[in-house]
Amino acid sequence: MNVLLSRKDTVRLLILSELISRKEANQRDIARKLHLTPQAISEHFKDLVNMGFVRVVHKGFYEVTESGVEWLTKNLFDLHVFSEELVKKLYSKSIVAIASGNLKENSKVTYWYSDGFIFAKEASDGGNGVALMSAQDGEDVLIKPLEGFEPPGKGEIIVVKVPDVGEGGSRKVDYDEFSKLIKSNPKKIVVALGVEALITCRKIMVEPIFFGSKEVCIEAAHHGCGVIVVCTESMLDSLLVSLVDENLAFEIVSFQK
Repeated sequence: MNVLLSRKDTVRLLILSELISRKEANQRDIARKLHLTPQAISEHFKDLVNMGFVRVVHKGFYEVTESGVEWLTKNLFDLHVFSEELVKKLYSKSIVAIASGNLKENSKVTYWYSDGFIFAKEASDGGNGVALMSAQDGEDVLIKPLEGFEPPGKGEIIVVKVPDVGEGGSRKVDYDEFSKLIKSNPKKIVVALGVEALITCRKIMVEPIFFGSKEVCIEAAHHGCGVIVVCTESMLDSLLVSLVDENLAFEIVSFQK
């Protein structure tokens, strides 16, 4: 696991991964993504070129060589084996779930992910866990897994674009259509970026998450929870850059009159 023990190797792995994932990426893009200074990223690129892992395509742009791909593949495989074993160990002990129906201690249960949470119900056939305590419907319950851990998929993100106040702000939103979206997605978290977006939500009697809303959106989606992001237009580009960087899919809708 040298790549985790050496900061240089860790940064090299991240740089090569970025160049493989986004062929148009340049030093400036990668420095911003990895929170490195231009001087630091330049030194790392010089090392990678000298090692034969990267070649210069034209000024400021690079591509990964065959040697670089081999080094990256080996280290990613080592990381995969390491993380897979660790996850198995973590989830072979016990997990906290929300009881769906009443559960009895030592009964077989089926547990699953939904909207960012783990739920457990009495197993009708087999099951994939055992309840370590009794629980009433809706209570927290400790579960002993019997099978491998299956991580949740990423949650759906719907971005609702709201005009800036200078362009009419919340006054320009079709609230009938906006309400339909909210009502048809009752389990999705609603967050708002920008005052115009906040007021838009409040006009249909929805109080969204406002402070730290971008971070909430990203974390919730990674845990499999759906999110409706009501976003003021001037803040849209920043939001989309963050979602792309996090490899999160999204849909943009607009309900302007």
